[in-house]
Amino acid sequence: MTLTSIAERLREAGIAPDDARHEALLLLEHVTRLSPAALLADRGRDFDSPALLDAVERRAAREPLQYILGAWDFCGLTLRVDRRCLIPRPDTEVVAERAAELLPANGRFLDLCTGSGCIAAAVCALSADRHTSGVALELDPDTADLARENLAALGFADRCPVVTADLRDDPFGEEVFDVIVSNPPYVTAEEMAGLAPELAWEPRIALTDGGDGLTLIREILRLYRKHLAPGGVLLIEHGWQQADAVRTMAEEEGYAYAAITDYGGNVRAGELRIKNAE
Repeated sequence: MTLTSIAERLREAGIAPDDARHEALLLLEHVTRLSPAALLADRGRDFDSPALLDAVERRAAREPLQYILGAWDFCGLTLRVDRRCLIPRPDTEVVAERAAELLPANGRFLDLCTGSGCIAAAVCALSADRHTSGVALELDPDTADLARENLAALGFADRCPVVTADLRDDPFGEEVFDVIVSNPPYVTAEEMAGLAPELAWEPRIALTDGGDGLTLIREILRLYRKHLAPGGVLLIEHGWQQADAVRTMAEEEGYAYAAITDYGGNVRAGELRIKNAE
């Protein structure tokens, strides 16, 4: 298979032409371990590789590229990703960056619905004070294991242990945190029906609550207010069309809501502070 023939196979599978060319190069780089420059310089080279054919056919079946590569970058960190976790996305980077920016010296953070551990790892990496620490929570035991693997590989296991629990059980007693951050499942049942084929490969429980997409956001607002330290901040990622609904729920629970905008200019998250603590 050549770079051109791989890109053509991906286009035939419904992948956009520009994406197909880029992904063909990434798949070749992954399997052959050759640099992009070397592959582009010899783009007519024919690779007879069962591993390459398997990778291309997996992608043609619309398995996410990230799962095939087995790793993906988030906030400059390379994390292991597989079907145990939601794929880290650039839109979420603004939430992680803001969490790290808000975390004070020697501060403590809590990452709810950690998935791959991408937000927790990014907060550890980006915090100005290397003495900050946190806890990550994940419902699924297998996914929690993946988060532990990623945090350990990046050197953050001691700074951020992973707890396996349902956030609705609130396992944190009287502990308080300077920053609580979460990327919960917020895709609505209606939206799920129209998503790209790749989304069918990701854990459904990490994408949707099967309803209005706001179930866990409601629970976080209700249960975790008591876990905010004085002056603490709650950061919740939500859908770009959910800002008004989340703002209303937050205000009903006594929070002031400020919007966080993603790189595409959409409102991606709410930055929440307890009103009487301002």
